[in-house]
Amino acid sequence: MTRKNLSNKTVMILGGDGYLGWSLGLAFANRTNNKVILVDNLIKRNWEKEVNAKLLIPIKKPAKRIAAYNGIYNKNNLFFEKLDLLNKKELDKIVKKYNPTVIINAAQQPSAPFSMMNAKNASVTFLNNIVGHLNVLWSIAENNKNIRYIKLGSAGCYMDTDTNFLPLEKKDFSFNHNGKKFKLLKSFIPMQATDFYHQSKISDFLIDDLCAKLWKLKVITVQQATIFGATIEENHSVENETLSARFNYDAVFSTVINRFVCQLVIGHPLTVYGDGKQKTGLISLSDSVENIMKLTKVKVTPGEHTVVHNYTHRYSIEEIAKMIAKVDPNANINYIKNPRKEPEGRLNRQVELHDSIINQQENKKAKFETEIAKMIEFTGRHKDNIDQSIIMPKVLWDKINSEKKESIWNLKYITKTTQILNESMKSMKIRYSSIMNSL
Repeated sequence: MTRKNLSNKTVMILGGDGYLGWSLGLAFANRTNNKVILVDNLIKRNWEKEVNAKLLIPIKKPAKRIAAYNGIYNKNNLFFEKLDLLNKKELDKIVKKYNPTVIINAAQQPSAPFSMMNAKNASVTFLNNIVGHLNVLWSIAENNKNIRYIKLGSAGCYMDTDTNFLPLEKKDFSFNHNGKKFKLLKSFIPMQATDFYHQSKISDFLIDDLCAKLWKLKVITVQQATIFGATIEENHSVENETLSARFNYDAVFSTVINRFVCQLVIGHPLTVYGDGKQKTGLISLSDSVENIMKLTKVKVTPGEHTVVHNYTHRYSIEEIAKMIAKVDPNANINYIKNPRKEPEGRLNRQVELHDSIINQQENKKAKFETEIAKMIEFTGRHKDNIDQSIIMPKVLWDKINSEKKESIWNLKYITKTTQILNESMKSMKIRYSSIMNSL
């Protein structure tokens, strides 16, 4: 367990109302003496309503969650600011107000199925994930380049890249073409997505690399594997359930193990997409929190883009289903047509790990089993809350959804975003004219 890894400093967590963001906030606040600022625009609560995604445990508003934390742990170092990252002016105010030592950006539209629903959702995904991220980098560059910026990326950026080695740094490559050998020097391994969400994360990664070099920033991109788990130390007990993290189990926002475990506890067959041979990287919520806390301490050189592959396990979907099904002799596994486009891959992938988190690979089989047992116990307490009608997939990758009735939430979000961007463009034109007139 990471303890006192920073002292009396300010950590700002963007996306602080989310599954990982809230868990990080709890851990930083309880395990250190830092001031922890959670920042979120709360838009995911609306997105969940839009797709009828229900939570295992309904979560309260941020103020009530923080009040519960203060009462349970007798501390007063966790705070919340409502902010849309697309509003650069307001973002600058928050950065100046708190002048954080570290900014962790977990603010994202995190769902591949959501991004593939229709054109509006794809656009919202790009606006939220790419433009919001870019605004944060600009704000750091303009206000305080000493801020350490930890950006949540995704291992799904390599979904359609068939390689037997995934390095952390840029490498030299060679390839054959028409009988001749060619070279590619100092490049990251090619990234290829299979959906719009992961395509946005590829852009995020490359923006991180550009801005780190361009402005000499301290940037760490965490290529995050699929997270599983319901709780961390701070909120697992029955007494601390008011601190529960957002836990999705539906087909749009849930992750594969979280969905399987919920199916298991209600006696629903575990539904494997396709033949289940497609592999995925995995890491528990507890390990994700631990690793990201460690990244606040690693040496980061201004101008160098540090990449971390945040994963502990790598299994096929079928292997995962079979391991979970073993828990219950009556469990069944159903194979259904894969709604996604997920390449199986021919090569057995080795993933290079950062020195700061490599010890999480120790005893990982036992850790996996322990985490699954904790999940089953926790979800079992709340199995009556599970609505099995929202578990099966409805979004198809190869189907064009041109809904006539657009989401009211997305229309409001797009309209508001357009207004903010127009204001930013006007401001940029004024600044540009001022600069040109001074020449």
